[in-house]
Amino acid sequence: MTAGALSAADVFAPARAFNWLRGDGDALLWTETRPAQARTVVVRWEPGAEPVDLTPPGRSSSNIVGYGGIPYGVAPDGDVLLCDSEDQRVHSVRRGVAVTPAAPGKTVRWSDFVVSGEHLYAVREQHHDDGRIANELVRARLDDEEDPVVLDAGHDFVGSPRVSPDGTRIAWITWDHPQMPWDGTRLWAAGLAPGGIGPATLVAGSAGESVLEPTWTPDGELLFLSDRTGWWNLYRAGGTAPLVSMEADMGGPVWFLGLRSLDVFADGRLVVKWTIDGVEHLGIRHPDGRLDEIATPYTQFVSPTVVGDRIAVIAAGYRHAPAVVLLDPATGGAGEVVRDNGTQAPATIAVPEAITYPTTDGAVAHAFWYPPTVPVDGPPPLIVNCHGGPTGHVVPVLDLRQQYWTSRGYGYLELNFRGSSGYGRAYRDALKGTWGVVDVDDAVAGAEYLVAKGLADGSRLVIRGLSGGGWLTLCAMAFRDVFAAGGSMNGVADAYKMATDTHKFESRYLDSLIGPLPETKELYAERSPVTAAEHITAPLILLQGEADNVVPADQAEAIAVVLRERGVEHEHHVYAGEGHLFAKAENLVHALEAERDFYARVLATAGSSAPEGAAR
Repeated sequence: MTAGALSAADVFAPARAFNWLRGDGDALLWTETRPAQARTVVVRWEPGAEPVDLTPPGRSSSNIVGYGGIPYGVAPDGDVLLCDSEDQRVHSVRRGVAVTPAAPGKTVRWSDFVVSGEHLYAVREQHHDDGRIANELVRARLDDEEDPVVLDAGHDFVGSPRVSPDGTRIAWITWDHPQMPWDGTRLWAAGLAPGGIGPATLVAGSAGESVLEPTWTPDGELLFLSDRTGWWNLYRAGGTAPLVSMEADMGGPVWFLGLRSLDVFADGRLVVKWTIDGVEHLGIRHPDGRLDEIATPYTQFVSPTVVGDRIAVIAAGYRHAPAVVLLDPATGGAGEVVRDNGTQAPATIAVPEAITYPTTDGAVAHAFWYPPTVPVDGPPPLIVNCHGGPTGHVVPVLDLRQQYWTSRGYGYLELNFRGSSGYGRAYRDALKGTWGVVDVDDAVAGAEYLVAKGLADGSRLVIRGLSGGGWLTLCAMAFRDVFAAGGSMNGVADAYKMATDTHKFESRYLDSLIGPLPETKELYAERSPVTAAEHITAPLILLQGEADNVVPADQAEAIAVVLRERGVEHEHHVYAGEGHLFAKAENLVHALEAERDFYARVLATAGSSAPEGAAR
C-alpha cells in the first residue's frame, strides 16, 4: 500500500453525519446518522453540557416521505416530537406516547412538522389500498390520537408548513405533477381557525417559478425564496423587488422536506447563505438592505439557525470535515465546535480547484479537480465522479471518499455537469430533454480537458456515480468509447422502468428530463443504457441495494445479464437490506474496497502502470 493511503475503514470511521439542525432557546438539536449502528438519532445539546440522545436506545428517528425529511419538531414548552423509523408514528419524548394514530405497514408517514399551541402541523403521506398516495397538509392535536384535520389535500405534494409567531396564520408550498419542486411551486397563506383554515391566498409561484422556504419574521412578515429572475433570491410577500438580489442561488433543490437556508434574528436581521460557482457563503442581511458576508474557513453551510446573537450551522470546508459549530457573526472565524463528526484528516490532503471547461454546443461546464497526493510516474489515472439527482451539486469539502482515491495516486474530478443546481436556473434547465446526452458530453469533455492539460492519463479514465450519476456512468459506457472502466451504484439503466416503477416523488421527473409518456416512449428506449448494453465493452462494476425502492435492483441485474452473456469483465454486488443510500458501515466498506480492487485490476493493462489498490 502506498504510504499514507487511506483504507476503506478510515473513510467510514467517522462516528456520525449531521443533518436537520434546529434551535430551542440556547439549546441545539440535530440528527446524527451513525453507520456503525445503522440508525439515525436526534441529539440535544445545551451550553456547558454534553450532547444527549433523545432517540431511545435501539430505535431510529427517520421518515420515509419521498426521500425523507426532518424527523422531529420542537414544541414551545420544550417537548420534542420524534418520528420513529419502525412505525412511522410521531412520539412525544417528554410523555413517552405517540401523538399520531397507528397505521399498519407504515402506510401513513409524517414529515416536516412544526408545533404551535396545542397542535402539530405536518406533511402526511397516506398509502391507500388502491395504490393511490395522498400527500396532505394536516393539523393534529397533541393531547390525543384523534384523526387529524386535513388543511390541504388538493395537490400532488405539499411541504414547508410554517405557522406565524402569533399562531394566527400558516404558510406552505405545493407542487403538482409533472413539476418537480425546482421547476415550479406555489406558496400559499391562510388564517388559522378552530375548524381548520380560512381561504387560502396564493402568495407567489407558478408552474414555471420555484418558490421555497416560507419563513416568518418576528413581526409577522412572510419571506420566501424565488427563482423568478433565474436565481433563487430572497423576497418579502407583497413585494416585487428581491430583498437580496444577486446572481447566486440562495436556496437549493427540495430533495428532502424541511431544508433551511435562512433564519431570522429577533431584531430583524436575516442570516442567509448563497452559492456561487459551487461554493457556499454565509452572511447577514441587515434591515437597511446591507449584506455582510461572514468570513469563515468553510465552503458549505447546512441549516443556518439563529441562537441568541450567534448562528449555529453544520459547516464544512475543504480542510474541515462537517461539524456542528456556533459562529459569532461579528468576528467570523471557525467558531465554537459543538460536535465534530470524528473524521481524522490525513496529513496530506488534495486541495480542490474549481475549473470551468468547454463542452458541446458552445457551452461550459463546471467541476472540482482534486490532484493525487502521492508521487505518480507520468499523468495519473483519473476518476470522474458524477453526483446523483441529477438536479443536485457537489461542494468542495473535506470528504475522505475523495481523499481515498487521491491518496492512491488517482486524480479525482467532481462534476457539476449541466443540469446541476447552484449555478442558476438556466444551467439547471440545460438538462431538460437532454438527460443522457449533455451530461455525458460534460463528463467526456471534463476528462478530455484534463488529459489535454497533461493532468490525466487518457488510457486510464474511470467514470463512476450513484443513482442519477450511475445513469450517467452507464450511458457513457454504452454510448461512448472514452472510459477504461466504470462503476455504477444503484444506477438507472432503464429510463422507462424508472418512470413507471419508482416512488411517487420521482414518478414524473423524467417528463422534463426526457419527455412525457407515452408520447416519447421510443426516446426512453433510445436513451437507456440497457437498450445499448451490448455495446459496453469496458469493464464495469455494479453495486446495488437489494431493497432499493427508488431504482429497483432489477435495473442493475438487466445490465449484468447482458455483460455475462457477452463475456464482458464485470462484477455485480447486491447488498441485502440496503436501500438507495447504503446505511451499514460494513457494506459501505465492502463496496469501496470492491471498487478499489476492480479498478486496480482492470487498469493494470490499460496504461503504463497501475494505480495502487490491491493491497489493503
